Formats: sequence, structure tokens, C-alpha cells
Amino acid sequence: MRLPLTEEQKVAATAADERVYIEASPGSGKTTVAAERYGVTRYVRVGHGRGVVALSFARSARGELERRVRRRWGVDAMRWPHRVWTLDSLHCALVLHLLRSGAVAWPGGHTELTVVDSWRGTRGSRPIDPGGFAYGLTVNGANVVASRRRVATGGSYFTNRADYLRQLADGTCTHEEVRQVLDSAIAQGSPLREPVREFFRSTAKAVIVDEIFDGNLVDLRIVAIAAAAGVPTTVIGDPWQALYAFRGARPDMVPTLVDQLGFTTFPISESFRFVTREMQDLTAALREGRPVTVPTGGARDPHVVLASEWSTLWSTSAQVLPFSFGRVGNRVDAAMAVLLDQVVTSYFGELSTFGPDAAVILGLDPATMRAEGASALVTVLDRLSNGTQAQAEAALSLLRETLVGLGSRPIPRLQPAKEAIRVDRLQQLAARLKSTKLVPGLTIHQAKGREWEQVGVALTAAEYSRLAAGLSQASATDRALYVALTRAKRHACSVQFDVPE
Repeated sequence: MRLPLTEEQKVAATAADERVYIEASPGSGKTTVAAERYGVTRYVRVGHGRGVVALSFARSARGELERRVRRRWGVDAMRWPHRVWTLDSLHCALVLHLLRSGAVAWPGGHTELTVVDSWRGTRGSRPIDPGGFAYGLTVNGANVVASRRRVATGGSYFTNRADYLRQLADGTCTHEEVRQVLDSAIAQGSPLREPVREFFRSTAKAVIVDEIFDGNLVDLRIVAIAAAAGVPTTVIGDPWQALYAFRGARPDMVPTLVDQLGFTTFPISESFRFVTREMQDLTAALREGRPVTVPTGGARDPHVVLASEWSTLWSTSAQVLPFSFGRVGNRVDAAMAVLLDQVVTSYFGELSTFGPDAAVILGLDPATMRAEGASALVTVLDRLSNGTQAQAEAALSLLRETLVGLGSRPIPRLQPAKEAIRVDRLQQLAARLKSTKLVPGLTIHQAKGREWEQVGVALTAAEYSRLAAGLSQASATDRALYVALTRAKRHACSVQFDVPE
């Protein structure tokens, strides 16, 4: 049953302004308003041959928005050319438009591309830490060319030019390469900005962008181009929930975009998430920068525990099962991520954070894993038993053998000190397997956009100090704390743990 819209929501969803900024507080029905505005622009505005383009950053958020649109407006609302896309899908469409129109040329002359999430598991690629150098793309004149550049975020990249060019000549790239091409194409003064404007004028009768504060410079420039091309544009977000500065997001640039392009602001502030006065008061205090003390859990057990880092979650009670060991840097990490995915799926019916990607890195066949993976990995978990060091070492060896038997690429041993870290992680997992009750453990970034009845937060001493001083919207760390403490409907509590500072 759909709740009636509040007056704020109605005004924002039906605004006749060409450029609309909807500033939404946590739990205020942001996705509901986005779906409502989609239908208003879909059925009210005239735009023959052009469609409403609704955009979100995460695939999960895109899927939820599409479900809301179908539920509210019916399946016809999604009939082409109307669509709900991720920003990555829009990026790909723009680059393909540039290739098909002849505005730019891809190596080998491709006008269709195979775009993958990352180079992980691709022969010739290797892990590179932030600040290292690897090959990427730029536009030189009308040609897409490879160039050596500094890596902003860690991941798998190519450091050998010949290996990289072979992938490009095959028409294969990652979403990062797509963004790099767009970054060059829409740079200030670039003649390629006009074909991008023409794309929006000819295909879109309205653009709706959710979570605008997560946008990087490329995303924000694309929104600006669409708006300047005369396409009615709506942006939605909350400056307090901007989390992705480490991935290049520029929340500080959104007010400039809104101001310079003359967006009209419509706030929606009434929260439907917080059903207790406790949560309403906590959220108000956080937004106003007042000092906050988070109560301990007491008798109200949390339904999830959140922390800034995976390592923090593993340092909490053995009743907390984190959904990841951390970044997958090699095939041993990938093997352990696949094992953890089996445990997480078994207990909670959800995929772990890096489990699916880890299977790709190892070259595991999805059909084989569905048919044989669970039963094979149970033998590894049985080997952990009481979680002694000897049992964890034996389990790690058996894990290698088991995954290779399922079709994985060989999983080499690491240096002794690094191998010992993985053994310790398996001992931590063994402690969870002995618990009579397990609670999911997620990082704050993984929890964004979600909600639970009761939420526990595992905070460091520095984070407690920030809360005691009062949060600032300008601080990325403070915004993360704000997001963590506003996921709860009824109660947010502190989970005590012993972790070195």
C-alpha cells in the first residue's frame, strides 16, 4: 500500500521548473519522490521520440528506483525510450554515440564495446596501489589513445602497453576507461562537447539524477551539459550523505552547479524512517552539529553492526560476521572471499561484498560453483573446527586444493608473514562459526541507502571524539558517521570492542 505524499513531496515531484534540486533528508521518501517525478515528466511533458532518463550510481539503487516506477506508473512507464540507468550506463551510451557518429575513433575502429567492471582476472593485469602508474585512455584530437597515468584508486591495471593495447584493439575496456574518454571529451573548450549536447537534445526529454552528491567531476559536467542543452533536469540528494570523495566524488561542487545553472531548491525534510523520538532527536542533533553521545546496546540487540573499516568489524564481538575480509589484492584473498561468501550466504541469504568478483578473479565457472561449490567448501569449514592455528593453516591449504578442483587458476602461497595474516583471518572466521547467533557486519559505505530497526556502530576513539565535538557537513569522516547513525528506524547503539588506536 502506497502512503499518500506529503505536501513537500507533492510540490517537489510536480514542480514545473526546468531545473529542480530536491534536497532530501534521511528517510524522507527520496526514492518515492524520484519515482513520482519520473511519472510526472514521463506523462505530462511533451517529447516525441525522446525519453525520461532517470540515473543513479549504484546498481542496487537503480533497481529499486525502477521497481518503484513500475509499481507506481505501470510497466508502460519503462517502455523505450524511457529508462532508468546507472551513471555508468549513461557514460557508455555517450561514448558509443561519439564512436558511432565518427566524432572519435577507438583503437581498431570499434564502434561497439565490451565494457567490464574491472580488469581483475584479466591476463596481463596486476594490482596497483593508489599513486602507482598504469595505462589509461585519453582523447588526442579525434583518436582514443593509451597514456601512462597515475592511479587514483587501487585496483587491477595494465603496466605493459602491449598487453593493454591488445585488450583495446579487441574492443574491450572497463567503466574507468569509459569515464577517462568522457573526461577528455567534455573538458572545457573541447569541440566534443557539442556532440554530447546533441545526444541529450535528441534522446532525452528530461533527466533525473539521484544521489547527486556522489557525483565526480565527469558526472557533474554531464549534468551541466544536459541542463545547458535545454533538457529539463532534476537532481536529488542530501549533502550530509555524500560518502564517495575517496572515489573522486565532489560534493563541494554541487552547490556551485545548483547556483550557476539556476536550479530551484525544494526541500523534503519529514522522515518516514524514524519511528521513535530518540532517532528524531539524534538526527536533529547530528545535522545541527551538537555534541552527541551514542548509548550502548543494552537489552536492545542490533540487527546490523556498521563501521568505517572491515578490520574494525573483525575486532568486534565474535557475534558480528563481517561481509568481507577487506580489499582483494591477490588470488589468496580471492579464495578467502569465496569461502566467506559461502558463510554469509548460508547465514543471511545475501552475497558477501567481494565474493562474486573474487570468483571471477579465480576463473571459477558460475554453473560449477552453483552445482558443487557449497558442498565442496563445507569440507574447508569443517577443517577449521575449533580455529587453532594448525587447523586454520590446514584449512587454507585445503581451500587452495578445493578451489583448484572446482576449476580455479592456481593459488600460490604468499610470503610467510603475509600467509600468517590470512591464517589469522581464518581463525577469526572460525570464532564466528562457533557463535550461536550472528549479526551482519557492514562498512558504512555498504550500508548507505539501507535501513534496519536497530543499528549498532563500532566506533574508534577518534570517531567518538568527533561525535562529542559535534559533526561538520564539510568533513567526509563526519558525514560517514552521520550516515551510520541514521540507518536505524528505532535505536542506534554503540558496540564496544578492543582495537588498538
